[in-house]
Order: sequence, then structure tokens, then C-alpha cells
Amino acid sequence: MSIFGSNYDRAGSGISKHEPTKKPFFQFWDIYGRRFWKMLELSILTFVCCIPIVTIGPAFTGMTTVLRQYALDKNSFLWHDFWKGFRQNWKQSLPIGIADVTIALSVICSMEVYPAYADADPDHSFIWYLLCAVSVGVGIIMLMMNFYIFPMIAAIDLNLKKIIKNSFFLACLALKKNLLTLLCLALVAFISIVMFYVTPVSIILFPIWTLSFAGFIIVFNSYPMIQKYVVNPYYEAQGRDNPEYDYLKPLGEEETVFNDMGGKEKPVEGKSKKKGKTIS
Repeated sequence: MSIFGSNYDRAGSGISKHEPTKKPFFQFWDIYGRRFWKMLELSILTFVCCIPIVTIGPAFTGMTTVLRQYALDKNSFLWHDFWKGFRQNWKQSLPIGIADVTIALSVICSMEVYPAYADADPDHSFIWYLLCAVSVGVGIIMLMMNFYIFPMIAAIDLNLKKIIKNSFFLACLALKKNLLTLLCLALVAFISIVMFYVTPVSIILFPIWTLSFAGFIIVFNSYPMIQKYVVNPYYEAQGRDNPEYDYLKPLGEEETVFNDMGGKEKPVEGKSKKKGKTIS
């Protein structure tokens, strides 16, 4: 007897490869669920590589290289692709990582120093708070640019100057998408902080879960914008199709080895099982 009355000796009708595309929200969770354990491995690997601090940029590029494959719903050899992205792009990633750390520390310091100056100098408090707001604004813009810098370093052969320029334009052009990403990241940060206050042991969530989950949110939301405004126009100018979409195209008659009958087969009834012995 099968569980819940299902008969696993009976062939099903299969799954068609032309199933309708899922909405982005459901596609995100479908991909993340199928690669959950790989994401945890990726978080740990990235965190370990970030420990020297100066290697934060190359480590993020390595992580983004893998997450880009996942966002495109392609397979990835985690260790191979991570180290490939790390090694091949470290020259561009290194200064970006150092700049990110410097700007982050500057913003944190400004949020501490400028309000203190405002309290000590009430007559010019507006100026101090304005400087604090400007510092925070610069930090937010740089964060949104990072949504595109690392994916472009990992995927596109451009010099760093053009990557930074394109990232700034995309940070402004896709503002609605970027604000959604920021909101999601804020929610992830809030959950992590609450968990830490509930039980300090949950600090291990950052190197095990938070790092790759936040990275996947960023890549999943930002890479379609890179395809739309950077990658696709490049191939259209050459009269070519973007090869990143090749896996979505049906194979021609000469390329197929087997005919896909997913969703078309008729269920086949298995032979009924008889209990006891049969006398012939």
C-alpha cells in the first residue's frame, strides 16, 4: 500500500518543458529552495574569503559569479565558478572592495560625529545635520551602485571606469527596483538583528545564511536590468542574440536526440499486485 493511497508503480504524464514562466516572486523562492544548501556553502566560503578585509571585493565577485548562474536558473560548479570569478576579476574588484569599506566606515562615523557637533553647536545644527544627510545619501547611492558593479565585473568584459559609469546610471534609472531591493535587504538585516537579540548565538546566521541570501536578492533583482540596458543592446548592435538566453530556446530538429513528450504521455497502468501465492 502506498503512502496516502498513491500508486508509485503507475507512470505519470510527465512535465512539459514549455510550462508557463512563473512570476518573479515565486521564481525567486523556487530557485532558492532548490539551491538552499549550495547557498549556505557559498555564504561560508565567501565569509572566509572576506576575513582579510582587503579581499572583500574579489570575494563578492566570486559569490556574484555563482549567484548570477543561479539567477539565470543555470547550474553552477560552486567551487570552480567562485574561484574563477575571484581570480579573473580581482584587479577590478579589489579597489571597489576597498572603496566600499572606506565609504561604509565614513558613513558610520558621520552618523556619530555630525549629530554630536550639532548638539555642541546649536546655532549651526542645521549645517551639521545636512552634512550627515549628505554622507548617508552618498552611502546609499554607492550601495545601489554595488547592486550592478559586482554583477557587471563578473559577467561583462568592460573596463572599471565604464562599469562604474553604467552602475551609476542604473542606480538612477532603475530606482523603483533598487528601492525594492533596499527594502528587502533592510528586512533581512532586521530579522538578523532581532534574532541576535533573542539569542546571541544566532550571529552565525550572517556567515551561514544572510550573506548569500542578501546577495541572491541583489543579483536576482539587478541582473535583469543589466541585461536590458547593457548586455542586450551590445548584442543587438552586432545583430546577434544574447547567448544567455540560448538555454530557453527550443532545439531544432537536427539538434534533438529525443523527442520531449512531457505533459503529453498517457498514464500507464501498472500490473495489479496480488497477495498470496498463485497456483498454476
